[in-house]
Amino acid sequence: MRLVRTSLVLAVAIGLLCVAGNITRLAEAKDRTSLLAPQANSPTPTLKVYSRETIVDVTVTDAKGNPVHGLTKDDFTVKEDGKPQPIKSFAEFGTQPVQPPPKLPPNIYTNLQPPAPSGAVNILLLDFLNAAPIDDDPENIHLAARAQRLVKQEAIKYLSSRPRGTLVAVVGLSKDLRILQGFTSDSALLRASVDTMEYNLDGRGGAYQQELNCAQAELRNRMTIEALDQIAADTSVVKGRKNLIWFSVGVPSLVNPSARPPCLPDYQSDLLKTYGLLMAAQVTLYPVDARGVPPIPSYIPVAGIPGFEQQVGTEQLAMESWAEATGGFAFYNSNDLAGQISKAIDKGANYYTISYIPPGQKYDYGHHTIKVSINKSDLHLVYRESYDAVDPATIKPAPDLTLAATAPEVKAGDMRAAMGRAMPTSSDILFDVQVKPSDEPAKPSDPPIFGVLDVKLKGKHLTRYGFQYVLPGRQIAFTDGPNGTRKGTLEFDIAAYDADGKLVNSLSQSIQLPLTADQAQQLAKGPFRFYQQLDLPPGQFFVRIGVLDRTSNKVGTLEIPVTVPKNPPQRAASQPAPAQPAALPTQPRNP
Repeated sequence: MRLVRTSLVLAVAIGLLCVAGNITRLAEAKDRTSLLAPQANSPTPTLKVYSRETIVDVTVTDAKGNPVHGLTKDDFTVKEDGKPQPIKSFAEFGTQPVQPPPKLPPNIYTNLQPPAPSGAVNILLLDFLNAAPIDDDPENIHLAARAQRLVKQEAIKYLSSRPRGTLVAVVGLSKDLRILQGFTSDSALLRASVDTMEYNLDGRGGAYQQELNCAQAELRNRMTIEALDQIAADTSVVKGRKNLIWFSVGVPSLVNPSARPPCLPDYQSDLLKTYGLLMAAQVTLYPVDARGVPPIPSYIPVAGIPGFEQQVGTEQLAMESWAEATGGFAFYNSNDLAGQISKAIDKGANYYTISYIPPGQKYDYGHHTIKVSINKSDLHLVYRESYDAVDPATIKPAPDLTLAATAPEVKAGDMRAAMGRAMPTSSDILFDVQVKPSDEPAKPSDPPIFGVLDVKLKGKHLTRYGFQYVLPGRQIAFTDGPNGTRKGTLEFDIAAYDADGKLVNSLSQSIQLPLTADQAQQLAKGPFRFYQQLDLPPGQFFVRIGVLDRTSNKVGTLEIPVTVPKNPPQRAASQPAPAQPAALPTQPRNP
């Protein structure tokens, strides 16, 4: 059991930090200890006070299920363990209309991102670990394939029609946990990432595996818990709500002790830790039954159908338990998974956030109830109704989990962090880029390989890709030189990662721009263009593209999926063109 080494927090935590720049959040702490310390220069002795701040996201709907807006702090009452608590902070969040992005020609991409319509962001968790077949029986494999295919089809359907600007990340759980796409609002990138999720049809796992093979069930259950722990831990450094839409078939042995075979352990303590991590990170679960309307296998006789229905009901109750523990909803008994995704994201986009300081100043590891009420009738409230006072700081991922639990600080001009796999799109420097196989003839002066290729791939057939950039010249910063001259420096970077997040090839080029005053003025009125090439072996890759202005330390980045065919046409290559090649068939976005 392992989790891939790609740092999920780079895709989630830093991505949300970037997104949250225009979102006002409430508190620095979420069910954790925060230090209310005096300034360091205070000359007099001071008493340091520690407190926990509990944050509760509350969804309020009317009798028709529509979100209710315009409520105030005075409309709400909060109780912990039956005792009223003063509300420390209060805010309302809802969706906002977003203008449609410009339509680009084929093979052209932009890092211009529309503003998010909601303060919440969304994660699609494609859980094919628990949707795997229970054994090697052909019908079980067929049923598992149906569920996994339905998830991919419906996820792509939703991503093709979702509200503009909705920020979504895609994570896959199968033989390991991996990032398929970091947070973005680009529909094409999100659809392509879902399509890269491989089916898990090897007969290990599944809804009933615990009854047939306890060792496999224990492995699956542990992987599920650790995956959720990892997602929660990696997002805990980020303020704000995260909606986790979890496509699975339920894990009854984790929730219902009566349904757990005797050979499996009691997961209660593990669940309390997982719930604590999810709630501390403000992660709300929306489980979705990956099977849609569960079909009855043909090998179940008529007399056994009630037992099958009871098993399915147990799994659905388990989904509800996970949802209720974090203030979310469970969705099942519908093949319209795209519609269920839409409902989940809509419910998670309109909410009120309330915080209070609980009576206990320390983590007592006890179970505490939360009661939120409102002074208006005919309104329905959904929120987490309890929590266990477990210090999230004491909960560490298992040693064999290799995703980072904290985010490194991203400094201005630090392209190493900005070019990491699944990092968010950065728009401080706006650019368009055309990406396609090079159609220029090879030259004798060409290097044998463009880029710093993984040594294990040398000797393999490579396809040469061209990257042609265009960016508004007025974005480029200059310093003053002698005799009215201007000097600027731009860096252009490409990094290609495989499906496991391993760096396959990379390229970094810097160019100096010594210009006269007249040349600088002319450049400010038009686009600046640059051309790069990179060699890639056959396969599915995620290619990050970045531009750094070294004078201003501003960065622009973008990540796109690239599929290199096994039998491409004969490779053609050329040297990188000068800084002013032929124009792209598109205009640069306005910064």
